[in-house]
Amino acid sequence: MRIIDFLIKPLRERKPGRGLLIFGVIVVLTVVAMAILAPFISPYNPTQIGEDIFAPPSLKHPMGTNNLGQDMFSRIIWGSRIILYVVAVATTLSIAIGVPLGLLSGYYGGKTDRVLSMIMDSIYSFPSLILAIVIAVVLGPSPINTAVAISFVYVPTYFRMVRGQTLSLKGQLFVEAAKAIGTKSSEIMRKYILPNVLPTILVVFTLSVADAILTEAGLSFLGLSVTPPTPDWGYDLHVGQPFLLDGYWWLAFFPGIMIMLLAMGFAMIGEAINERFSLGTR
Repeated sequence: MRIIDFLIKPLRERKPGRGLLIFGVIVVLTVVAMAILAPFISPYNPTQIGEDIFAPPSLKHPMGTNNLGQDMFSRIIWGSRIILYVVAVATTLSIAIGVPLGLLSGYYGGKTDRVLSMIMDSIYSFPSLILAIVIAVVLGPSPINTAVAISFVYVPTYFRMVRGQTLSLKGQLFVEAAKAIGTKSSEIMRKYILPNVLPTILVVFTLSVADAILTEAGLSFLGLSVTPPTPDWGYDLHVGQPFLLDGYWWLAFFPGIMIMLLAMGFAMIGEAINERFSLGTR
């Protein structure tokens, strides 16, 4: 409840940046609602080949049609499911691996910390997109493989942030007091350190999701995420890009603008939460 109240409170306050936060929340909730309600709001089958090839935006096709006559509006709606699914799975895996390893590394220190830090620093030194491309190529094109590739890239981010917080928290008096009364190390990390690390995890989550959206779109653009004719924003952007010079601007515009808006929405939420934590909770 405290976290929910923390997220809602800034929306009620009249402070600079409040409008950006509201915009970010609206964009994210709209895309989530679009993904959930896709079977009910999609006017056409997104994979069905039609006769209206390269039809411009109109009342019949609000976002036009592509080179196969597929309705772009329907593909945008159904494509939201793919990108949200991949990003959600990738982020969950990153948190599930990076956070526990960061706690263990920061709390125990010694050889455990040195080995884990060396491994994570090695992964972190690679450009994220290139590393994701290599892993996706090895695993093969599919949404779940793309999620695994992206999660592998962002594990070091959660690890480094949680480790740093744990190193500073394990010397605090409340942790020393818990040790003095014989509390087990696992319980100290779970009950005393982890709750104080959650704000950092929340900030990293919102900011990394925005980056993960762009990474997923990049992998899809390269054909490493989904296989045709599955609707996906990055894939549709790839298909529409060659036709830009022929005047069929809507093929690349709408997938591109949706990728930008969703990433921007999460980034705005992340920046607002980060600013709030930096200034202190009021």
